[in-house]
Amino acid sequence: MDTKLKFTLPILILFVIFLAGCDTGLKFDAPEIDPPSDLIPGYVPEGFELITGFQIPGDVTLYEFTLGDTGELVGRLKAGDRFFDLKSPAGNIVQGVYYKSKQNLILVTKSYFPDGTLDDWLAVYEESQPKPCDCECAGLVRLDTMPFPIRFEELQEVRTIDGTRVAILTGSLGWTTAFVRGDYLLTVESAISLEENLKIVASLLKY
Repeated sequence: MDTKLKFTLPILILFVIFLAGCDTGLKFDAPEIDPPSDLIPGYVPEGFELITGFQIPGDVTLYEFTLGDTGELVGRLKAGDRFFDLKSPAGNIVQGVYYKSKQNLILVTKSYFPDGTLDDWLAVYEESQPKPCDCECAGLVRLDTMPFPIRFEELQEVRTIDGTRVAILTGSLGWTTAFVRGDYLLTVESAISLEENLKIVASLLKY
């Protein structure tokens, strides 16, 4: 597909951090599908409900976000080296389920990662991080309200849960955990506590 055409396609992911009365929280929009049954956690924190399943092409190159009720922080960033590599290191379709409470969301995703290991994922993650001197997106971001981090997610540690290694990252949307289950790379992303996030991971490992 022509590069210019990719840049004119509608953005398939939209993260909006918004303020609306007393309900402050995140909203997630993506093309909807029936929730994949193998992504339904056995454990979900109290107050969350399943909203929908979603599917995102693995080769999407852009995403867009706004911050605050005035929308002063607006960005259009190349996501191929960041967001989508995190969830789809092999560039395959990302499927997921979306849970929401009054103030938080939980995204559980999977992408086909045949013969992949967490070490393979970590290698892709490290390679995809932009160097301070060659960030291609620098000229596309307007920072009116606050500095924007070079990395969206920072790797904190790797733990083992029920014999499976789990990478733990922090970012602007909270905690993200990544692990390999069978032929798939799964992630759990939310601003809930790390302990709650890992309970979701443990329940998914029992599927």
